[in-house]
Amino acid sequence: MDTIGIKIKSYDSIAKIISIMRKYNKASISEIKNAIEQNRPVFEQDCLSHSGARKVRKCYDELTKAGAICEIFDEDEDIISREILSNLIDSNDITEKEVLSQMDDESEYDN
Repeated sequence: MDTIGIKIKSYDSIAKIISIMRKYNKASISEIKNAIEQNRPVFEQDCLSHSGARKVRKCYDELTKAGAICEIFDEDEDIISREILSNLIDSNDITEKEVLSQMDDESEYDN
């Protein structure tokens, strides 16, 4: 899984959704609206990037809080849950800490 994205299935207010999406997606209002209407992704990020996965989760949370029903999906169009996304983020956090710790250990060893 290299990329993850969000599709919007339904919403209470298109204006709210577009307002949120403009923070994450530099596409025009009409491009965002068309993506929603055509069931295309409104936001995609590299999930291997620590910040990319966090941005997807934050965007998803904002959209659902605004009344949208959204799907998070991977590059194979498989739907993944918010919980799986959070687990991915947690796993990335653990890996990052381990790598930094190993780098510190190697640095101390070299000195």
